[in-house]
Amino acid sequence: MSSATYAWFVSNNTVTATTSSISAQSNAAYLVIDNAAAGATSTSSTSSTTASETPADKKVYPSQVIADGVWQSAYASATDAATEAADTRFTIKSSGKTDGSAAAAVAEDYAIENTFYIGTGTYDGKFANLTVKNVEVSGASSELVSAVRVLIVCGDKWCVWGNGAKVSTYTTTAGAQNLSGTNYADDSVIAATVEKGTDQTVKVYVYYDGADTNVFSDNLADLTECGITITFDATPVTYGA
Repeated sequence: MSSATYAWFVSNNTVTATTSSISAQSNAAYLVIDNAAAGATSTSSTSSTTASETPADKKVYPSQVIADGVWQSAYASATDAATEAADTRFTIKSSGKTDGSAAAAVAEDYAIENTFYIGTGTYDGKFANLTVKNVEVSGASSELVSAVRVLIVCGDKWCVWGNGAKVSTYTTTAGAQNLSGTNYADDSVIAATVEKGTDQTVKVYVYYDGADTNVFSDNLADLTECGITITFDATPVTYGA
């Protein structure tokens, strides 16, 4: 059995990420992105970033999204340890929320949530294969940039990204496990179509990966400003074609 590397810390000290921003942008001509449902009336630029600021000094605990999109957390054996303490992994729960759900993670301060609406705008057609092309994380601490994870959910599809690459495995005391599930977007296609005059609702959850060796109590001072930019793409389809 291999050892997991964990970035947790004992006790209830919180990890604080200051004034972060979560943004989305489009690579596809006419594909528009808003922070409010707009459908065909949207005039947002397809190339500029639509930003949504998170609260300043938002406190988040490190966590993980595992198979089937379940949120879990675990504690390290010491404040600066890189190993998971025995019998400390648990599914995140919150009153009135489904156990292990993203809603529970947000309610219990394990994640920051933002919503984007992706539509056709004034384009007289639809789009096929709405895809997450890239996730870029910026921040003052290069070590902690590597620990940021982004869960992207659209309908029954979801995928997890780190900085510049999709995450396909997670680590536990049993070793590396595949990040998979019936609704996991292996190719990062999160919606088959974006129909004219409608929006696809995309939920974005940002968190610190509890398995990253750079997140532990002694590193809290390095948790400073962090920004996330998600790039989407899709294929225009003219009606009648």
